[in-house]
Amino acid sequence: MSSDDSLRLQIDGPIATLTLNRPDKLNAMGAQTRALFGAHLQRVADDAGVRVLLLNAEGRAFCAGADLGSLPTTALDWRERVIAAQRQHQLMATMNPVVIAAVQGAAAGGGAALALAADILLMADDACLRFPFVRLGLIPDGGTAFLLQAKAGTAMALDLLLSGGVMAAAEAFACGLTRRVVPPDRLAPQARALAEELARLPAQSLLLTKSLMRQTWAARMPGALAHEADAFALVTALPGHAQAMARMRPQTRASAKENG
Repeated sequence: MSSDDSLRLQIDGPIATLTLNRPDKLNAMGAQTRALFGAHLQRVADDAGVRVLLLNAEGRAFCAGADLGSLPTTALDWRERVIAAQRQHQLMATMNPVVIAAVQGAAAGGGAALALAADILLMADDACLRFPFVRLGLIPDGGTAFLLQAKAGTAMALDLLLSGGVMAAAEAFACGLTRRVVPPDRLAPQARALAEELARLPAQSLLLTKSLMRQTWAARMPGALAHEADAFALVTALPGHAQAMARMRPQTRASAKENG
């Protein structure tokens, strides 16, 4: 067992479980959490005995995206933060273990990208993927635009990303993004049961099947992510982002008062 205040990693034979553990922050990720998340992912990728990685979260939300309390302050710092997330999500797509994401509540912004980077997505029936980027004067990051197009189609991705939309679990099921939507109290046991089922299968078949499937889309990923990182850095320096964040601050303060 490896842990700190924000993440827990447990490796139990062929199954690794990585748990986001900041429920009071809706599992939002700051720079420190992102760095630790990347280190845990690399440890799993380097462990030849791990066949399945189960990614889950404590509390009422899967991941609220970036921690608003520790945002970068310059365009280049934003670029580095985006690149860190991109590398992690790309590693999830290319590592040998099968990655399962079990999503409850909201997966928003970078949290939605994290869910999309998994090989298999399970959602509680009250879960949703939120794409608020344009409403914040930003562009999608963490590979969101690439992954959403690859897995749900261009028309669906354009609608969600241009409108700053929300995809409920039922819609994710209908469009084929997931085939596994369960009641909230069944999410954890169903995810664990799936991980155990996959871990019993021949490891070489899992590895080669995952490799085969990603040949249809992953080769284009590095170029798309490089453009995303540069465009994200640019947009953080434009007036629209500053104006959107200024509108958000009163709402954030009001929410903090209600929750405090």
